[in-house]
Amino acid sequence: MVRNYFELFDLPARFDIDPRELAAHHRELMRIWHPDRYAQATSEERRRAVAMSADLNDGLKVLRDPVARARHLLALRGVSTDEETDTAMDGVFLMEQMVWRERLEEAAGRAEEVTALADEVTASRQLKEARLAAALGRGQAADLQEARVLVRELQFLERFLKELDSALTEVQ
Repeated sequence: MVRNYFELFDLPARFDIDPRELAAHHRELMRIWHPDRYAQATSEERRRAVAMSADLNDGLKVLRDPVARARHLLALRGVSTDEETDTAMDGVFLMEQMVWRERLEEAAGRAEEVTALADEVTASRQLKEARLAAALGRGQAADLQEARVLVRELQFLERFLKELDSALTEVQ
């Protein structure tokens, strides 16, 4: 069974969450469950505090990251993204990736071109995140399958954005 991090933080199980509210709930719960507060407690209470603290930190990491949060929402609804075994991707999406990668190679050493490409990929990510939020909000079977595809595409975009960031760092 999947640990429901939304319940843990007393947040609604939806894609769009307020990061400040998440951080506030995390701070409040960590004040209660921080293992240092249980230094003089029984071994069982100390173990529970350590486990709860770890759950809180894991939950914060998942809910803070849009792709991880979406993957978590899908898992709560019984949908796996199957990243390890399902390697099929939409042909149009893959072509777009190839074009962007070619542009990155051609832009090597030119910060303005790499920045423009990063802006384009960031805009694509934002559009996909909006589509993902809408699909998860509707929650029908077809919508969840669309969300599954979008999560996988967003993973590609996040990796590519990190490459672009590295490329920018090299030219600056």
